[in-house]
Amino acid sequence: MASPNRFYACETRVVTGLGCLSQLASELQHYKLTNPALVVDSGIANAGLLEKWLPPEITNLPAKILAPMNPDLESVRKGIEVAKKAHCDGVVIVGGGSSICLGKAVAICLVNPGDILEYEGNEKMVNLPVPTICVPTTAGSGSEVSRVLVLHEHGRPTEVIVRAMGAEPRVALLDGNVLLSCPKKPMLDAALDAITHACESLWSRRRTLITDALAEKALETLINRLPAALNDRDPDACQDLMEASSAANLACGNTGLALIHALTMSPDVPLPHGYQNGCLLLAVAKFNRSLMDPRHQTLVDQLEPLFKKIGWPGLYSTNEIDDHNAFLMVRASTGNPFRSNNIRASSDQECYEILRTSGASISAAA
Repeated sequence: MASPNRFYACETRVVTGLGCLSQLASELQHYKLTNPALVVDSGIANAGLLEKWLPPEITNLPAKILAPMNPDLESVRKGIEVAKKAHCDGVVIVGGGSSICLGKAVAICLVNPGDILEYEGNEKMVNLPVPTICVPTTAGSGSEVSRVLVLHEHGRPTEVIVRAMGAEPRVALLDGNVLLSCPKKPMLDAALDAITHACESLWSRRRTLITDALAEKALETLINRLPAALNDRDPDACQDLMEASSAANLACGNTGLALIHALTMSPDVPLPHGYQNGCLLLAVAKFNRSLMDPRHQTLVDQLEPLFKKIGWPGLYSTNEIDDHNAFLMVRASTGNPFRSNNIRASSDQECYEILRTSGASISAAA
């Protein structure tokens, strides 16, 4: 029987290597950007790391937009106002997934009419965004190579997702040196997100030989190199982590995500995104195991030993996920294409059982 048509795309030019941040100025010249907006993680800006990493001509750009964790629609609207007032001709992003999503939204709205919410869904952009150059500072989201942006609007059952070819940054500079200053907790949360991206690409109904090659190597690298990067801050291990994170998103960005991300789509569950995903990994791996490729079973079996090696329990803490949060998570997954893309179909009751297995403190009635 013929399989459905599938595709693979990577429109971002990826520059890798320790010290590659030194190329940022030449990238600005290449795209003839003279007045880009600088979208930067607020924690990075407040810690003085921008000045450590980047030259004054970048850090002193007049339009500076501080990105909060999990930006909402209002964050985007304020950022666009700053960028339009300064007549910005591009965007430079320095930060993790939250900053990158905010920066992509600003880049879209600088040259497209209306509000960012009008572009929710698939392929609704009228014009290509202004050129965007991305410097990811976590090895997790992989958003620097993704055509998707995610915004967290409280009160909605699921996050706001804008997906469009051309929304991805033009260039991503992957410099492992930026991880040397990253606190341990956010570094771990980001790595758990990257691991989830690799796993879910392997658990997708739309996986291909191309995406498997990326996801398998990304997962293998993340498992083998995370301890040295996290605990020893070995620069080469940090560089490997950065590249594996991007590879994982190149995989899942083409296959689509699966059950874990379907369950972590509620903007009202107050836990870090990567942490939420990581807590579900072992339970969903067990749920999917019977339909997994044997090669992928072998890889996934290394997750629990990895968690023990880095001293992370791999489960939610007591009372982090109560009945209400569990309801929000299962509701967010209902009808979500990520859930239907998972290699094994799931009922709501099976989703609740996965949450229990993952340490959720929910009643028997749920």
